[in-house]
Amino acid sequence: MKGGCEGLGTQKVAVFGGTFDPVHLGHLLIAQTASTQVELDRVIWVPTRYPPHKSSRSLVEFERRLEMVRQAIVENPAFVVSPVEINRTGSSYAIQTFMELQELYPAIQWYWIVGADAFQTLPKWHCRDILATSVEWLVAPRLLRGSAAEEVGKTCWSDEIYLETQILCQQVAHHLAHTSMPVRWQVLQSPLVAVSSSLIRQFCREGRSIRYLVPEAVRIYIETENLYQSATNQ
Repeated sequence: MKGGCEGLGTQKVAVFGGTFDPVHLGHLLIAQTASTQVELDRVIWVPTRYPPHKSSRSLVEFERRLEMVRQAIVENPAFVVSPVEINRTGSSYAIQTFMELQELYPAIQWYWIVGADAFQTLPKWHCRDILATSVEWLVAPRLLRGSAAEEVGKTCWSDEIYLETQILCQQVAHHLAHTSMPVRWQVLQSPLVAVSSSLIRQFCREGRSIRYLVPEAVRIYIETENLYQSATNQ
């Protein structure tokens, strides 16, 4: 097998996909919560090369995003990064990535880590009928406006946020069930952090410190490579 998952056998493995432009501490909290809550054997981080919902011209180069994830997760042996999309030439659809990972890692019980907003769009995903029923969805709650964590860098957890996400997931599952696509899902009990990749890019453009918003190795990499200095990377 390739990608650092040799000898997995029949294990519980989650895919965590995203542009990671850049990866930040919120991503790490979500992945760690999933790993602990579901007792995962491995989390495979998959940087997206050409996200279908974003302009790839505004993204930092794929290889650099891949390297930032690699540096962010190096201290956690349960986390690996996969370059599975490195040769992708068109839009990076989740189903393509999943099928390639299935070939690389057979006999796996699959999970998929996803944000609540992305899970809400699952009924519109490309080839959703295959992917929706092939994995168990681990849904990260979304941050409510005006919540206690609205200030940058703060964390919070509230029953209100958890229940809102539960309701959202139930609605999505109900919709898919009507089209003969039963889905398995659970909400991750992850603290919410008021940090996002877009905020970090903004801070970089403004010359503000991103220390403690990203892993230190990622901060150093961003500053050394002068990433996110241009208004092009928004």
